[in-house]
Amino acid sequence: MATNKTKRSIHLTQPHPQPADLMPVRAHAYRTLAEMNTGLEQAIQSLETLRKISYFSSDSIAGIHYLLSRTRAQVNRELMVILAARETANARHFQQLCPGPEAISQ
Repeated sequence: MATNKTKRSIHLTQPHPQPADLMPVRAHAYRTLAEMNTGLEQAIQSLETLRKISYFSSDSIAGIHYLLSRTRAQVNRELMVILAARETANARHFQQLCPGPEAISQ
């Protein structure tokens, strides 16, 4: 007895392509960025606490503090540039979908 193997449509399991100018930013990107900043803020605060302990060199802890603060600022700047570009493109995409003159301007 032969079995007839039919191919099932897999279109429902395939990702739906986004329009070329729509680049959604998922909420987890913002949550992860916030978690990173929380962790770095905790590290910076811990360094300040360690700085108050007399046998730790305040100069070396200050250097680490400044390095960590600079790194945090650089990472945030780079990531915010990327997010701003994506959100601007998304706003432009949805602006084009808004009907008529009552659409909110940029």
